Amino acid sequence: MNEQFERTNYFDKSSIHRIGIVRALYLGDMLCCIPAVRALRAAFPNAIITLIGLPWEKYFAERFQHYFNAFIEFPGWPGLPEQEIVPKRIVTFLKEMQQQRFDLVVQMQGNGSLTNSMCMLFNARYTAGLRLAGDYTPDEILFPISDDTEHEILRFLKITDALGIPQQGTMLEFPILPKEYENFTIMREQLNLQPGKYICMHPGARNPLRRWSPENFAAIANSIGEQGYTIVLTGSQEEASILQDVASRIIYPVTNIVETLGHIDIGELALIMKNSALLISNDTGVSHVAAALDIPSIIIFSIYSKIERWAPLDTFLHRIISADKAKDVRYVLRNVTELLSRSAATSPEVSNSF
Repeated sequence: MNEQFERTNYFDKSSIHRIGIVRALYLGDMLCCIPAVRALRAAFPNAIITLIGLPWEKYFAERFQHYFNAFIEFPGWPGLPEQEIVPKRIVTFLKEMQQQRFDLVVQMQGNGSLTNSMCMLFNARYTAGLRLAGDYTPDEILFPISDDTEHEILRFLKITDALGIPQQGTMLEFPILPKEYENFTIMREQLNLQPGKYICMHPGARNPLRRWSPENFAAIANSIGEQGYTIVLTGSQEEASILQDVASRIIYPVTNIVETLGHIDIGELALIMKNSALLISNDTGVSHVAAALDIPSIIIFSIYSKIERWAPLDTFLHRIISADKAKDVRYVLRNVTELLSRSAATSPEVSNSF
């Protein structure tokens, strides 16, 4: 610790006015980096912080405008799977990054094996990020070691620790925009959703290998339907067939959000979940929204998921179901019943503030 303190003395915090953060991923991944971003904003309240990410992240930066001042679209990089690369765009992108004259670039894409060298090409005054043990690094302190088994929230706080920046907690955030409150009020009346009287089920996931079976979701739905709860199925339009499959197996009242409303934005979906008694979900983006908004949840992991990396940190409010345990529907149902009993004791009014 003393060595780290001495090494970070050369990091001149007063010289940091422009910060670039590289994280070109999807919703759940983005939410998990917010504690580190929050620490950066607290340490540099007047800095211009630019998010460098996938095209959709422009809206993420707008949602988190209390942390981000600007957004730059990332064109991809060789070896990264999230988007197809166009070599000519990469050359233009690197030139633009150098013109930004960042004082600090923070690599939050992952373990840095593919992206640390890229970020060094931005020619920022300082560059920091994670690295794998044994990888080359220009600075052993500003590039702390992290492997992919560490929790996604905690591993990026290693970077702020390396920068000598105090942590500002590990809690996630998900701001709701004013228009989303208005839209939710209309949806709630249209669907006749009573706060605390319905269960949200999210049977989809971006990776099909992470999906619990429709039969299992329906079995849980039919068990809790006996208790008078309405089942609300949530998902994207691309997951419409999955929701229809689950709905067809449920013998109690069910509301299929995609079938009823079509596409809804993530803010309205967050409010639907917030006013439910419980969320039952695969390991996917909405599980992190639930963690951010303190929504009681059952998160079902597959053998293709890394619990130690992606599970909610709060294991009191959120129940983590491993792939082995998920084979036993009765075990999952017991956890559902326990959380519902706790939720019923503090049944919410309509939640329009966070």
